[in-house]
Amino acid sequence: GNIRFYVLVFSFVLSVVIYLWVTQTTQNSALQTIRLTQTYALTAAIFLYFTLLAGPLTYQFRALPFRALYMKSRRAIGVSTFYFALIHARLAFFGELGGFPVLPTLSSKYLLAISFGFTSLIILTLMAVTANDAMIAKLTFPRWKFLHRFVYLVGIFILIHALLLGGHFRDLGSTIPQ
Repeated sequence: GNIRFYVLVFSFVLSVVIYLWVTQTTQNSALQTIRLTQTYALTAAIFLYFTLLAGPLTYQFRALPFRALYMKSRRAIGVSTFYFALIHARLAFFGELGGFPVLPTLSSKYLLAISFGFTSLIILTLMAVTANDAMIAKLTFPRWKFLHRFVYLVGIFILIHALLLGGHFRDLGSTIPQ
């Protein structure tokens, strides 16, 4: 079977389940937007973590069950990271913040956090668009690999973004930051 297809279908279904769960368990519309924004952000971070972990985990543990499937699914896991990050960004920027008119009123800390998030989303977009065999052939593998190594920068930028904005990260000893 095509593991990448199944990962992408799973991600879409998961996004719908998250939406339905939050809208059914939260009555207040503003609170729904906040919870959806946070849940999609956390989901994107988890997918990013599994994308970053694929190489080191499979190289270190050669006897890891489903090792080949995990490596083959890595691109789809990365595209899923982009998908959840895009939903998060749309809800946060246009739903919670109010879009472009609000930007001049934000603090420099908030603008810095948004800049890290937006830069990460741009990189993830470029990576998602090029996460297929046709683009690897068109770019050549060395250029494609160079572009996709920016995933590590995304990992750092998203950590900074979360630390600057995420209310759950005020106490680094609590469950979500751990």
